[in-house]
Amino acid sequence: MDSGRILIVDDEESILRLLNRLCRSAGYQVETAENGQQALEALRQNTYDVCIADLRLPDSDGITILRAAKQLQSGCEVIILTGHGDVDTAVEALRLGAYDYLQKPIFDLQLIPLTISRAIERQHLARHNARLLQDLQRANRELDYRRKQQIQAINQIGQALSASLQTRDVADVLIHAMLGAVNCDAAAMLLLRKNGDPAWAMVGARRTLSLRARNELVLGMLERLPEEVRPVFEGLRTVELAPSEPGEIDDAVWRREEYASLVIRDELIGMVVIATHDRELLTEESASLFEILVNQGSAALANARLFARARELATKDSLTGLYNHGHFFELLNAEASRAERHGQELAVIMLDIDRQHGLKAINDTYGHQAGDELLCSLARLLEHNLRRADIVARYGGDEFIIMAPQTGQEKALALAERLAQRLRETPFIFGGQEEHITISLGVAVFKPGANDSASNVVSRADKGLYLAKDRGGNQVCMIED
Repeated sequence: MDSGRILIVDDEESILRLLNRLCRSAGYQVETAENGQQALEALRQNTYDVCIADLRLPDSDGITILRAAKQLQSGCEVIILTGHGDVDTAVEALRLGAYDYLQKPIFDLQLIPLTISRAIERQHLARHNARLLQDLQRANRELDYRRKQQIQAINQIGQALSASLQTRDVADVLIHAMLGAVNCDAAAMLLLRKNGDPAWAMVGARRTLSLRARNELVLGMLERLPEEVRPVFEGLRTVELAPSEPGEIDDAVWRREEYASLVIRDELIGMVVIATHDRELLTEESASLFEILVNQGSAALANARLFARARELATKDSLTGLYNHGHFFELLNAEASRAERHGQELAVIMLDIDRQHGLKAINDTYGHQAGDELLCSLARLLEHNLRRADIVARYGGDEFIIMAPQTGQEKALALAERLAQRLRETPFIFGGQEEHITISLGVAVFKPGANDSASNVVSRADKGLYLAKDRGGNQVCMIED
């Protein structure tokens, strides 16, 4: 076993206990601190090879502990431990001298003693290189190379953390973590409806599950949900992960199951279960780790929801739910680059409600709420009359813009005429009164190989729109160049 003295600083008792047990099992001398004050006192009185410090402490933070450790004990390597996945903090910690940066939950339990071992090895190497520094330039280059590798590793960690901000990715990671770290044969997770999305479940196992064994896990989670939020089993979509070992689990009678609720700010969002055919496998340590993983899973799902909400606010128009002006241009630039590479045409259509019975007239006659209803109804009409590959966005006011990939002049004109006709035929009801509106449309087509650009094609479509308006509205005009 490796030898070395370790200081662990974390205010979560379950994590502190787990890390303590792991490090002692690896042969290290371990001392613990529950807050920054205890950690600073320990660093002043004792010498440590490695300090593992949580980024978030009740009276301090991991960066403060890092600075103190480097000032009091220059040879002490510091590992920052956090569940927040902030890559900027990781880079800052590395710049200040941290050896590594790890995210909670730590799904691979062997990662902690392995990282400590490598940190101590780095100490030995640093001392050796310091003695030869003036004479061995090659050692200097090696150190620079190692530093670049560390920064690249931090970037990779940042990418992985960004990927885990998707709900499905969180579920996948959580189930694999439970299968890898907890002594269980199978694990499953069920998420309830949110914002109209259907409830769904994800199931994973070491070996392939029989249909009956899988259904028993899902039914068990359903039975433990309150009746008022419980989805119907027949309507629940279940995703099954690929097994890690060959063979099949035929026995549907799970001899031990552990259930836990997924909660965000006192809101029940789902259930998690681990199951085994051997009752002795789920030890106290496994149960403790399961609890930590569930808590961290809830936090990760909360982050995923916040991320999804922030992304929606950044890309969607708050009234119509369509993409906004800025995000449309991001999509259009990407699609124009793709069209240029593959030699494909790309159509852009801009449209605006005509003034005679337009948005201002509806606002003045029926009120601004009716005007908002008109814009939302128009947005839904456009969505329902476009292909799945087409993109529609609110450009501003009562103007909308459409991107139609792999669409040339003839098809673009036909699409614009069809939209104008459909709108003329569609009645809108306000205050019990039926109203009809018309639109003017401008069409332009991106042509690969013609030194064209996304902004140019939008500019031509905009000119076509104003030409249609100047000609009296309720028509389509195309600007070719």
